[in-house]
Amino acid sequence: MIEAVNASELPWETVTEGVEKCMLRSLPGEKRTLIRIGAGKAFPVHAHAVPDEVFVVDGVYVDPQVENGKAFGPGAYVYYPVGTEHHATSPSGCTILVWNANR
Repeated sequence: MIEAVNASELPWETVTEGVEKCMLRSLPGEKRTLIRIGAGKAFPVHAHAVPDEVFVVDGVYVDPQVENGKAFGPGAYVYYPVGTEHHATSPSGCTILVWNANR
């Protein structure tokens, strides 16, 4: 079945100051989330029991663990293997699409 959603019509939940998330899809075995990180803000350090994949929609995404803190712009893709601890930040603000399996 084809599904379509408009993130501007969905609720956004505060993760921490300056960081919000919007669940696009959450079914057994799959999860898709938009995350907005405000300028100078950070998503808390965390690790996953499943692979985590990040696609930069807009802005600048930085993780100090990836390529010595390289800045990634729109269109960049970052793959985090199982158990990887990471720390998403943004000097100027960004929106990322995160997808992973859930249990």
